[in-house]
Amino acid sequence: MIEAILTEMQRGSTTVKALSKKLGIEKSALEGMLRFMVRKGMIRELYPQCRPKGCRGCPYHGKCPDLPVVGYELVQTRNEV
Repeated sequence: MIEAILTEMQRGSTTVKALSKKLGIEKSALEGMLRFMVRKGMIRELYPQCRPKGCRGCPYHGKCPDLPVVGYELVQTRNEV
């Protein structure tokens, strides 16, 4: 299943919702696999971009570690895995 996730990520699917739908995997099971892949250094988490004017008006002002993960990206190419 890890290979299927990596393949879909190479094709452009990066969110839990998109990967879950494309691969037919329950969201909670997929989230566990993605956490494993992050720990192993295969993928990295993507966070929302900061606003151009900085933290002013940001709902996470002063709480950057609490930013939600919005997607994932590959760290390695498939041939390196």
